[in-house]
Amino acid sequence: MRTPVFEAGPAPLGRDCLGDDAVGHLAEYWFQLADAAGGVPLRSSFDPAKVVQLLPRLVVAEHLGGHDFRYRLLGTEVDSFTRGGYTGKRTSEIQGHGPGNRIHDVFVATLESGRPHAMAMPYVGSSRFCRSVRQLSLPFRTETGADQIISLIDFDLRPGVVPAMLTPAERKLL
Repeated sequence: MRTPVFEAGPAPLGRDCLGDDAVGHLAEYWFQLADAAGGVPLRSSFDPAKVVQLLPRLVVAEHLGGHDFRYRLLGTEVDSFTRGGYTGKRTSEIQGHGPGNRIHDVFVATLESGRPHAMAMPYVGSSRFCRSVRQLSLPFRTETGADQIISLIDFDLRPGVVPAMLTPAERKLL
């Protein structure tokens, strides 16, 4: 299986470096939507049924202006690992989630460029189960002109770790 090329920091992701894994398939789906839209696609064109297997790892963030976002939705796997109940919260309300946070930086770069951005980063939190995190962020616009990000968070867990078998205390990753 070919995996996409990732940079240490947020990097634009082009069709030439898509893999045949979940990240590559989601990016290819976005490129198809963008081709049909002639640019950044409308959020309403995104059909979750086309990526059902990825829904537990998706995050939808709404751009509120400047460098502030609101987490509109966290997939069940991401929500389980964060244990922060971030749905509905602004990044500016959550310690460590605003400017300077690597995931936040990918959101900003994605909106500024109007292109998918991807990043792989070593995991720096307190979990002994997670080795690294990959992120793919895709820009969307809404009918009202607001920007949204749909982001895939892919946790690289140590071999043999089954997320459903971890205790709630062991799931804190982000």
